[in-house]
Amino acid sequence: MTKLSKILNIVLYLLLAVTLVFAGLFFFGGEVEGAARYTPIYTESFLNWGKLLIYIAAGVSLLFEIFHMVVNPKNAVRSLISIGVLGVIVLLAYSMADDTPLQITGYDGADNVPGRLKMAGTILFGTYILFGIVIVSILYTELSRLFK
Repeated sequence: MTKLSKILNIVLYLLLAVTLVFAGLFFFGGEVEGAARYTPIYTESFLNWGKLLIYIAAGVSLLFEIFHMVVNPKNAVRSLISIGVLGVIVLLAYSMADDTPLQITGYDGADNVPGRLKMAGTILFGTYILFGIVIVSILYTELSRLFK
């Protein structure tokens, strides 16, 4: 085991431990008094930890992609094509998303605005499109193996 893999294993276990602490606080930390529905006290902290993990993963992915493009300039075209395809998927999802405010009984929050709804719709449709691509890719891979 190399020194880098040992460090990465330690970081992985630390992230897992912190996530377990946040999950424990979320599920067993109590609830907000006077709330209409069950609302854990540490919901905001749990969501912020999730957001931080997503930002870290996205940042590391971008850094490694940039590093790979610098080290292997011949493969940079393939990386740029992948980024372009992902951009097209995001634009397609954005065009499919709706920004009409929802009529929700008993909800007067600030998140029912067109900008937030358009972003949520874009994320949902983007996820659906990528999930469909994954399913088609798996089916194609398995079926092409049968005919070889």
